[in-house]
Amino acid sequence: MEDISYKVPAGVATEQRVIKKSRFVATVGRAATRREAEDFIESVRNLHPAASHNCYAFLACAPGGDNIGFGDDGEVSGTAGRPMLTLLEHSGIGEIAAVVSRYFGGVKLGPGGLLRAYTDCLRAALGELELREHVPVREGHLVFSYAHENSIRVLFEKAGVTITSVERAEDVRFGFAAPINVAGSLEEKVASLTRGKSELVWT
Repeated sequence: MEDISYKVPAGVATEQRVIKKSRFVATVGRAATRREAEDFIESVRNLHPAASHNCYAFLACAPGGDNIGFGDDGEVSGTAGRPMLTLLEHSGIGEIAAVVSRYFGGVKLGPGGLLRAYTDCLRAALGELELREHVPVREGHLVFSYAHENSIRVLFEKAGVTITSVERAEDVRFGFAAPINVAGSLEEKVASLTRGKSELVWT
């Protein structure tokens, strides 16, 4: 469980560069899981079926995480996927996938030229990418008496806690997701509100 908020893509951004007759098109978007990253990469490949190479990198986790991957798609090893991944890792953005599609123009760029071309194009796309703050949540459930339901709802609303399920029997049971930055104080507030007559369990 991550305990910090971080920036994630709020949409998709595309930028292109023409370098020595080769056209490079960078596409970046959100990928919270490895499967989402693979689907994103495949969707971009389908948009550029005539490209000579569709090189990619992804960081399907919070910044600093290890659910990462990259591929050179036939380019010289170390000139595309790996430097693209390094750029993503230093961007401070989490849950992000990037593909740079290259249409070969007949002029070889050499390893150094390729590395610069791929990273420059990706950097331009990152500069156009709209971001939003992602706040991790902690899930749990709370059991309490009917008399406290309205007060609990008000407390949750003020704290930004989302009620994910409601069960009614002898008592009320709320499933919930709490922003990680309020999870620590939630137990104390609930206990105070219900005078200790409730049970909060983190899952």
